[in-house]
Amino acid sequence: MGSRLSLVERWRAEASTLRRRGAEAQAAALESCAKELEEEDRLLSLEAITLEEAERESGYSYSALQKMVSRGRIPNAGTAHRPRVRRSDLPKKPPRPDSGSGDPDLVSLVLAPNDESPPIP
Repeated sequence: MGSRLSLVERWRAEASTLRRRGAEAQAAALESCAKELEEEDRLLSLEAITLEEAERESGYSYSALQKMVSRGRIPNAGTAHRPRVRRSDLPKKPPRPDSGSGDPDLVSLVLAPNDESPPIP
């Protein structure tokens, strides 16, 4: 959702530039689009989704999310037997750190086209 908000900011900055250059109608149209996108982003973040959907969006397993809801770490936006969570309340699983083992990336070596194969360390 963050990239949509940066788009909103960019559109507003462009609208300001258009307005300074006398293009009032175009500036107003761009500001209207920015406002609509911002509102859609807000509504999307407040949407209550199932734990299955939350699993796909957060990177956490269904059971981990279920525990977070039952322990109150994530507010339950549904019922006791049909839990739901708001997108804005979802934790995001941090990316796995690079192992730093120094071993070559075998997947890249196998999948790289022959003419662009990465050098083997």
